[in-house]
Amino acid sequence: MLSHTAAIMRATLDQPDRPQNVTTVRGLTQAATSLNREFRAVLVNEEAAVIGRAVAQIVRGDGWHEAKASAVLVAALMSWLGPDAVRPIGFYANGTGPVEVIAKVGHVYITGHGIESEDDITVNCCERHRARFSQSRIEDLDLIQPNARFTMGSPLAQRATDRLAAILSEEIDPEIARVVLGA
Repeated sequence: MLSHTAAIMRATLDQPDRPQNVTTVRGLTQAATSLNREFRAVLVNEEAAVIGRAVAQIVRGDGWHEAKASAVLVAALMSWLGPDAVRPIGFYANGTGPVEVIAKVGHVYITGHGIESEDDITVNCCERHRARFSQSRIEDLDLIQPNARFTMGSPLAQRATDRLAAILSEEIDPEIARVVLGA
């Protein structure tokens, strides 16, 4: 009869050298993680940060994650990657209207916080907005429809969208981004 320690050691030695088929949680690929770093660097560069603050001050915020700024960001992403590659999604917190606009590109989501996986987006949005998971949802959103939080018709919003799209194009090749994001 083997001692307890010997039995554990034997079980450990009997393990195969190569991992078996293990299912992992879908996350970002290495390429998407690298793109995420570049994308976040663009958002914090001086000019983009000024654009984000200017738009966000409309709703007394201080960054891209505020409501109008997130709509501007999604519109800029549509300009940068093409309208066929980006689907605007609204995050509806606690059963209310949309509080954040998110860009769905391929199998990932892009927010003012970076590129997020499909598995994490709802949880992250709930944390950002202090919303209950069971009472929140993500669904398609039309940026053209009138909405007090996401009015996109203002000259400030259009200038911000155009300039941010230009900054993104200068810093990150849109064709490479489309391939990495699965668009």
